[in-house]
Amino acid sequence: MKKKKILLFFACVIASSAVLSALIMFAANDALALNKSYKEATVVLSEESNAGTLAKKLYGGGIIDFPIAFRLYSSLRHKDKFPAGEYVLTRDMSYDDIYIALSGKKEREQIKVTIPEGKTTDEIIELFVSAGIGTRDGFVSALGDDYGYDYIPNKTAARTYRYDGYLFPDTYFFYSDASERDVIAKMLFCFDKKFTPSLRALAEKNKISVDDCVTLASIIQREAYYVAEMRALSSVIFNRLKSRTLRRLECDSTVAYAWQMGDFEGAFLSADSPYNTYKYEGLPPGAICSPGLSALEAAADPKKTDYYYFFSKNDKTFVFSKTYAEHIAQRRKYGV
Repeated sequence: MKKKKILLFFACVIASSAVLSALIMFAANDALALNKSYKEATVVLSEESNAGTLAKKLYGGGIIDFPIAFRLYSSLRHKDKFPAGEYVLTRDMSYDDIYIALSGKKEREQIKVTIPEGKTTDEIIELFVSAGIGTRDGFVSALGDDYGYDYIPNKTAARTYRYDGYLFPDTYFFYSDASERDVIAKMLFCFDKKFTPSLRALAEKNKISVDDCVTLASIIQREAYYVAEMRALSSVIFNRLKSRTLRRLECDSTVAYAWQMGDFEGAFLSADSPYNTYKYEGLPPGAICSPGLSALEAAADPKKTDYYYFFSKNDKTFVFSKTYAEHIAQRRKYGV
């Protein structure tokens, strides 16, 4: 009987933890306005109101889903007084967007920014700045902040940016006055949703950390042209990482990234950079681009092969080989 009570207690704790985690995720989704359907509503404040009164009106108008989360967020942001007036608000506004709308600013422009797969952090920054959102210095500063994701390591001296690879490629909508920190936070939150617990479990099963998985996926993203070949390419990298004699990955994409980020002289493969996988063993210190979901899935769950070599033919498909002799013979066969 006592054992049953203990088991019941732990079952309740686990269930409560799961429910709490889900609520936190949904509340965060509400605060950032991610994946929310469009709806417009007019909110009338007859007199200066506090966050509690506003939260009730926003919830009643279908603009937010978690009034308690809104009140808590408002308290943390020291936003507790809102002026009287009639406001047209939409469901796809973040909590910060709502604050700005109620501050009296009008005609806020919403900007659509599409981040293609395989872009570097610097290229992503340029896309936002070119679209009229933020400044380069502002983004670089925001990339130095902490956003609460414990699987992302602190930036090392060799790494270009701490969040390399985590700015998830997708189509985003931001207001032109969105802060650089808001942009980074939304992209990291999008990554966190895409890199699901089941995907993390696959990575763990294959004995690879989330950060190494992202780095590996970035190489796959830049090397592979076809999604169908990503898992086979992933197997080559995995096999080399486990090898005693073939620990250098020898991926041209990492050398290209080193040249893009640094100022080197001499032959292409001679760049003295930790990102040069012809020169240094193992994975580079960080991702070389922001990989898409297919590349992340391939990195977390590689195909089971005994391939150690690959090259790309003129049609952008790969030829995989088990031995160096086979690799050379195949290159001669295809005139590469």
